[in-house]
Amino acid sequence: MNIKDLYYFQRLISTQSYTQTAADFHVSQPTISQAIKRLERHFQVTLFFRQAKTKALVLTPSGQQLLLAANDIINNWQHVNESISHLRQHTLRFGIEPSVSEHYLPALTKPIIEQDLLSSVHTVEMGANQLVKQVLAGQLDLAISGNLDQTLDERLAVTPLRPFKFRILANPDHPLAKSDHPTFAEALKSPFVLLNATYLNKLVFRQLAEQLSIEPQVLFESDSSTLIKGLVKENLALGFISDITTPAEGEDDVQVPSVHINLIRRAHQFPIGLVKQVIDIIEKTFADDNAKQENKQ
Repeated sequence: MNIKDLYYFQRLISTQSYTQTAADFHVSQPTISQAIKRLERHFQVTLFFRQAKTKALVLTPSGQQLLLAANDIINNWQHVNESISHLRQHTLRFGIEPSVSEHYLPALTKPIIEQDLLSSVHTVEMGANQLVKQVLAGQLDLAISGNLDQTLDERLAVTPLRPFKFRILANPDHPLAKSDHPTFAEALKSPFVLLNATYLNKLVFRQLAEQLSIEPQVLFESDSSTLIKGLVKENLALGFISDITTPAEGEDDVQVPSVHINLIRRAHQFPIGLVKQVIDIIEKTFADDNAKQENKQ
């Protein structure tokens, strides 16, 4: 069976037209017809039939199953081509969440430079949700991101690197900062500024508020942690930020969701060559930092 036949089948169901499908692939219409016949002979089934009134192509149960499989096969094939292309070019696309990069990117960059890999590793910053989407789409080879455990996709290979903590950020003059044991419920009496929905902060914050059945006061959302810290500094609002190095405080009245910093890649991507080198650097960097934190305690 030729993988091109799956491409033809997928496009034919999408366009509902032999003529359009042939034009899209710059082949003759009989080429498309022959591809469908080969698939039907191979599986010994009828894949679809043409509806009498509308002339629409209607998939049989076997056709529906093959279309689902074809979508996966074609996506994986495209990812394989991209991965091999990057292996050939000795390049790697690496994504990192800004809240994680602020603490870890300098430590990660040092061994990358020492191993003469800087020109081969193309690094971008983006929010957690977008990182996962781009890894799944094959646009990134590796990513480091904070993730809620239940939000991870089974198509990803995930290596937990360390817990991802959150804390409330308050101006020293704010009443919450002067309390010995502030609770999250007390904090919600004040307005907050949050990172936007691209980041985990907002999702975790909303979950904590829902546990208390309190509608939080959110002044606005931003993609800039610097702006949030600036507003807190002016005592205009409280912030809710990730805290890599210390446990969250003032949340005894809520159950904090399980969140980790994870190294993520596609499950079917083999960690070889440059990918393996960078994975080793990431894991060693986090292991060293974890050891330092344990020694401080």
